[in-house]
Amino acid sequence: MSSPAFSVPSRRAVLALGAAALASPAAAMSRYWPGAAGWAAREPVEAGFDRAKLEAVLDAVLAADSLSLMVLRGGYIVAERYAPNWGPERTRDIASCGKSMVSVLTGMAIDDGKISGLDQKAADFVPAWRGTPKEAITIRHLLSMTSGIDDTGLKLRNVQGDQFALNAAAPLRDPPGARWRYNTSTYHLMFHILARAVGERFEDYARRRLTGPLGMARTTWLTNQGQGASGPVTNYYSAACSTRDLGRFGLFAQRGGMWAEKQLVSPDYFRASVQPSQALNPAYGLLWWENLQPGHGAAGRTAALRFPGSPADAFAAMGAGGQLVMAAPSRDLVVVRQGAARGAETMAGDLLRGVIESIRG
Repeated sequence: MSSPAFSVPSRRAVLALGAAALASPAAAMSRYWPGAAGWAAREPVEAGFDRAKLEAVLDAVLAADSLSLMVLRGGYIVAERYAPNWGPERTRDIASCGKSMVSVLTGMAIDDGKISGLDQKAADFVPAWRGTPKEAITIRHLLSMTSGIDDTGLKLRNVQGDQFALNAAAPLRDPPGARWRYNTSTYHLMFHILARAVGERFEDYARRRLTGPLGMARTTWLTNQGQGASGPVTNYYSAACSTRDLGRFGLFAQRGGMWAEKQLVSPDYFRASVQPSQALNPAYGLLWWENLQPGHGAAGRTAALRFPGSPADAFAAMGAGGQLVMAAPSRDLVVVRQGAARGAETMAGDLLRGVIESIRG
């Protein structure tokens, strides 16, 4: 079996960011991990924030159709806000934030030897692609949104048939690696590829390797039953999570794939996943958005930094309607937001910048 190849662009920048994070005051803060029974909090001033500035930022965002907000620093809860009739026990569809969880699980499958590396042919798990031009598609292409598959007409929710077969049959519009296009249907293929690779149900593997170890007790995978050629099949879409579960995932990500001082996914893979994965859209990693270089959003538009005014090492899981899990390792910071909103990309940048600007010094 070939060794995994993670190919992190801009290695010098990565090393510089890592050194800056280690040298920052935030890195010297207590290495706290929340337990299963509870989650400790710190007053904003104690965590290095200007309380008035932080509260002003959170007040404004909560008023903009937000259901919840959470700010973590040093692993501690610094702020946690909920809309009326919402709270820590409630869960919400996280939309495309689920992509970033699937990215992590792909890295774990590589660590487990179930996938040989990012450059393994996806056709090894999609038999219909063998002997066709789609055989050139790799796992890397699927995670970086460069597969070339045309998703026109494919349903993203409530598929009545076999999601795996339908999405796999979509035509190839461009040669793999030639064009970046945000493509949720090909991401849905990754649920099925992972299940075939690891030899167990996707949700069982996810619980064993990710959500269980992190204590994400209020996370469920969003599925429906479809009808395939040989009988009923499970179709996968995303997950529903509580705000605190997203906070756990964000802290795990902010600390490079580590939980309770145990490295749960290869640090090399994780670093690669939150760096530019290709030159076509340098703002996109492997199912993560990142801030190292300007690039395009999900809908295209003019190239820009995803999180202007925030550190270059910032990255995020982002879903429709402003579902956000944002991390800034050099500030030891995680910000979570759930709710409904238009202009979610602008909201993400404004929220993260506002929280960072409320840090004293």
